[in-house]
Amino acid sequence: MKRLIYLALLLALSGCAVNRGALTEEQQPQQAAPLPAPQSPAAPPAEMSRLPLPGMTDPNGGRSPSYSPDGKKIAFLSSTRHTPPDLWVMDADGSNARRLTTKGVESYIWSADGGSLLISVRRVGYKEVLRITPDGVEKRVPSLPPNCSIPVYSPDGNLFAFTAPAQGSEDSRDLWVGTASGDRVEPVTDKLSIRNFFWSPDSRGIFFEPGKTYGTGIWTLDLATMESKPLVSKYIGTPVFSRNSGLIAYPYPVNPGEFEVHTMKPDGTDVRIYRSPRLSGRSIAWDAAGKGIYYLAQDIKRKEGAEKPREPAEKSGAPHESAADKEIERVGVNALWRLDLATGKEERISPENLHLTDYTFSATGERMILEGVTEKSHAAELFQIEPSSGELRQLVKSKPSTWMPVPSPDATKIALVTNEAFTETIKVASSTGEELAIYPNVPLAADSRLYWLPRSEALVVFNSSGLLAFTENSPIEFTNFKDHRIFLFADASIQEDKILISSIPQYGESAGLYLLEAAGNKFVQTDLRYPAAPDVAAEHYMQPRWSLDGKKIAFSDGIDIWTMSAEGKGRIWITNHAEENSKDQEKYAVANYPVWSSKGDKICYTVTAFHDKDIFRQLWLINADGSGARMLFSEQMGSQFQVFLPEFTNQPFFDYNDEHIIFTAVDNGIPNIYSVDVKGGKTSRLTETGGIYPALLPEEGVIVYVSLEGNVERVFLMNSDGSEKRPFVVKARPGAPEGKVAVPPAVAEPGKNAAKPAETVKEKAGPAEPVKKKTQVKKKGRSKKKAPGADAVKQ
Repeated sequence: MKRLIYLALLLALSGCAVNRGALTEEQQPQQAAPLPAPQSPAAPPAEMSRLPLPGMTDPNGGRSPSYSPDGKKIAFLSSTRHTPPDLWVMDADGSNARRLTTKGVESYIWSADGGSLLISVRRVGYKEVLRITPDGVEKRVPSLPPNCSIPVYSPDGNLFAFTAPAQGSEDSRDLWVGTASGDRVEPVTDKLSIRNFFWSPDSRGIFFEPGKTYGTGIWTLDLATMESKPLVSKYIGTPVFSRNSGLIAYPYPVNPGEFEVHTMKPDGTDVRIYRSPRLSGRSIAWDAAGKGIYYLAQDIKRKEGAEKPREPAEKSGAPHESAADKEIERVGVNALWRLDLATGKEERISPENLHLTDYTFSATGERMILEGVTEKSHAAELFQIEPSSGELRQLVKSKPSTWMPVPSPDATKIALVTNEAFTETIKVASSTGEELAIYPNVPLAADSRLYWLPRSEALVVFNSSGLLAFTENSPIEFTNFKDHRIFLFADASIQEDKILISSIPQYGESAGLYLLEAAGNKFVQTDLRYPAAPDVAAEHYMQPRWSLDGKKIAFSDGIDIWTMSAEGKGRIWITNHAEENSKDQEKYAVANYPVWSSKGDKICYTVTAFHDKDIFRQLWLINADGSGARMLFSEQMGSQFQVFLPEFTNQPFFDYNDEHIIFTAVDNGIPNIYSVDVKGGKTSRLTETGGIYPALLPEEGVIVYVSLEGNVERVFLMNSDGSEKRPFVVKARPGAPEGKVAVPPAVAEPGKNAAKPAETVKEKAGPAEPVKKKTQVKKKGRSKKKAPGADAVKQ
């Protein structure tokens, strides 16, 4: 340990009286002016005006609640289904909710005086800690290293501690200590991998929990001597400290999935054991008085005739990770329970119909906030409960979402996903909003994408859990059982009944390119990765896209854009970022998401450019032969939306006549849909209050998208110039209020036959009208017709 560090900290503290969590304006570093985007032959980046915050006073669900120190305010995180969580603050009774951030927040804590909050964000590829005031002004906390945790101040307010990645180690975190002023910040452990810590009441020591994948005990660090020693050196759950009782409590495993509560004095003596059969996890909390322990648990049933003696967890591994027969069965929802230390009795606190995911207390313990879902919740919601009376009141409600609208290539139908009925469901509607079919049991994941197979009238669901194709009556089988149901990355492009997929079918392989062609009720697979000589083979194949005539394919190798014929021949590099990157290590760029113009003579693509510590996302246009590259748009990355959800930023496509490119960009953390003139480079904003998932009805000149207005995800339509915005309302057909409910098969396991044909429930009024077969979209451009549903879906 570093004995001299504490002396340096003491010297820095002399004559320094700083309030906990408070930094003066002079101590805050000035924000550096952003670097210009990498230069190009194109027009300069378009300026983007600041936007109002959509849904300023109307959160959509909530999680991670926390009372302010005086108990008058509640902070929490809230978001729509496909946006990063932002920080909100409301009065303790649930009124006057205000959104403080728009760029995303990972975690936060209140300052000791309640006048500000510390937030952990990841906006440029690494974590950093910011201080935010009640009016939403953000400032950086000085002297903190990248990817550190939020600092926790000592009880006397003179020091703070946090964890940060150990130097030269990717999976270890060191414990750091600094002065409240931020003048001195130093690591005090060396590659011990600290998971959790808390201060001693006298601010002279720190208790910490070491371990990489699970906790391996409780250690104490004396800051005066910089010596550490273990108090508990076995696997335990996360320890917590009560100032009122002066005791440390921690869950102790006795059987797989079963814990009991132990308490001890801060010196490791007077260990007491409390049976807690419902406790099944490593997280507990003290009540305000220090007389009881709270935890989330299910009710239990003891199996008939089971009488197995408990055995202490003496082994070095994590007991909960091993397999063993259990005496008890856990039933019901996750609820909040309290263990009374005086009587040893477990008492259920939360109601039976509320499934909990988190909870927190006011400083006095008189009130609690519960985070959870009911049968009619669309996302996590917040409830306030008074433990003494059990009175429950809802503070924050969730709202239904509708997302991922995908128009069919003939522009007559739109498929989308919704959770309006409290379960994720795929719906198919006509372009005028008439419901045609419902698919409630399709296996969906966070990264799911929908595609149409035009000739077979089938839908394709593609995500990191597998590839699933089905018609309204049956699934489509795969002839090759290494059929991309196991992979680490996936993307797809549809051309008639041909699917281009970029995936990793087996662990250890690089992202390859495959062609799946529907033949009858099966897919035949062709490997496009390895061309015959003398063609050049790419190392990776990502984001493949057909040209509209089906004769060419564009894709990214992760750095550059390539093109080749539909048969996988004639590979051509059309960008040269790999070569340019080798010249300047401080300035490099990668190209992704190529898309063809309808004429097939131009390709638009997205570039992520790294310039020193700044990151830019840009939109570029290039001729199909690789000439004439020019930048159309550039934005500096500064929100978690861009870092974690890049699929919603840019993702360009040409409009119906190739005169404009439609894309999504982020301003002040809010994604919106934009249009840029191909010839002049002029950028126009098409939405004002948030928009994602834009798609073009190919033969109509109409954009279908997801609006974020009011913190609700709803499907809207608008003309390609942004006019005539109107909600797309799916209405049940007369005589068939429940629509046609088709139950597609679950994703088959690798190496096994596809599932049996889907079970289908026909409409009472008869089968849906067959969709007209149309020829392929014209090569010379898409036609523009009257906007579908302009009259039918207006409200």
